Amino acid sequence: MNLSLKSLREILYPRRCALCDAPLSRKERYVCGGCRRKLRFVREPVCMKCGKPMADSAKEYCRDCSRTSHYYVRGFAPFVYRGDMRASVVRFKYAGRGEYAAFYARAMGVFGEYFLKAWKPEALIPVPVHPSRLIKRGYNQAVLLAEELSKLTGIPADDRLVIRRVKTAAQKELDVAERRKNLARAFACSESCPYRRVLVVDDIYTSGSTADALALLLLSAGAEEVYFASVCIGAEDC
Repeated sequence: MNLSLKSLREILYPRRCALCDAPLSRKERYVCGGCRRKLRFVREPVCMKCGKPMADSAKEYCRDCSRTSHYYVRGFAPFVYRGDMRASVVRFKYAGRGEYAAFYARAMGVFGEYFLKAWKPEALIPVPVHPSRLIKRGYNQAVLLAEELSKLTGIPADDRLVIRRVKTAAQKELDVAERRKNLARAFACSESCPYRRVLVVDDIYTSGSTADALALLLLSAGAEEVYFASVCIGAEDC
């Protein structure tokens, strides 16, 4: 019996569902059949600034965006950061499931097709991680996302323009004010920004502190408009 190297690899290291992490069959590409039926994109009403789902359709902005001035123009995310998607992103970020990036990017491309065409970003800028975290994780999840999204959209990914110069405390452990203070001077541009419109790419959007920190930096470096896209976003009740 002759097995190709690809077939042997699939037997020893089967591709896994990006939602439940179960092995995929050859006919299943990103998620298993059961999880495909459970997938739900973010639905209206959403915040007109960050894209966060809201309970009140009469309002234009979520609570965070109503009381906070953001430096970015607008953003979107296809999924809410809860349940199976939350567990999925945690594995993607901390448990070596970099392969999930292909599914996430596909979802971002489909859900955000209108936005990407309207915004016309000239480059995808992944949120950088500190070198020590890069060594520990083995990859920067935002870079994987940007590279996969670039393959789908043709928009170039630039992971060299913005660098992380300070190792900050984990954002999930801080409140909104502490997050903004935590990120002050955390990033730097390696050169003047050669793009007019850029899209910051990350895995999770919560308060917008990271998106704003990079937007302010890129605007100061010469960009005219900064947008963001993430895999997941918090809801108003999260």
